[in-house]
Amino acid sequence: MVITEREWAAARSVTRRSVRGALHCSIASTNADGSPHVTPIGSLMLGSVGCAIYFDVFNVRLAENVESRPEVAVLAVDSGRSLWLPALVRGEFARPPGIRLVGTVGGRRPSTAEEVARFHRVVGPLLRTRGGATLWRSLPVVRDVTVESIDHLRMGSLTPGVRT
Repeated sequence: MVITEREWAAARSVTRRSVRGALHCSIASTNADGSPHVTPIGSLMLGSVGCAIYFDVFNVRLAENVESRPEVAVLAVDSGRSLWLPALVRGEFARPPGIRLVGTVGGRRPSTAEEVARFHRVVGPLLRTRGGATLWRSLPVVRDVTVESIDHLRMGSLTPGVRT
């Protein structure tokens, strides 16, 4: 499947709103025994079409899983009231409420100063809190994600008019 610039722009927007609103997306990987593993990941950032990264700092199980089975699915949901309340009143979403990205995770590599600075802009003032500094001050390792497909979430009759 070829991802268009328009689809990717919509995916970037939903992912950004998900991380800013809920402070994470969910990423699903496969455990060694074949069972699913889902973990929150707050550092996912989408770049050019089909390319994403996340900082591989805290998620030990995810890191182990993608070493042997690099296929993942990411769920990003815009849980903001500015999307949901008008949709409930109007009976229809003005934009997609969420996306599912399916892709393959690459090996660990050193993060660049630009990648760290970009993420620090995403978390903004939260970086100045004690917890934010503990979590996000040092982000030495990143993983690339090659996104092969995007599925827009459908919420029954609330999503028929959403165009991508």
